[in-house]
Amino acid sequence: MKEHDEHDFVVGVPCSKLKDIIDKIDLYIPCTREDEAVALAVGAYFAGKKPLVFLQNSGLGNTVDIITSLLKPYGIEIDLIISVRDTPAHHAFMGKITEKLLDLLEYKNYRLIKQ
Repeated sequence: MKEHDEHDFVVGVPCSKLKDIIDKIDLYIPCTREDEAVALAVGAYFAGKKPLVFLQNSGLGNTVDIITSLLKPYGIEIDLIISVRDTPAHHAFMGKITEKLLDLLEYKNYRLIKQ
């Protein structure tokens, strides 16, 4: 995956674990849902931009439909930066399966931030 400074369209769901990365980005569009962020990134992709989406792994499930029904079938490559949370307890299971889920989706354009 490319570093974030090579992207010219950045969108995502804000996350305190990604604050250092977000603070270095001049302009980004905050979203309320991860699938919304990916949808905006797809629009930017079709407009010739190089999009980046950031999200928490707890919201990765919200992107499964758009990855499987739009990105994968049409070869659209959207880079993701995903913060991995495994605490508090309600994040533990998704923290455990994040990489396995991305592998199952055959999605390679991501970088995990584990802090």
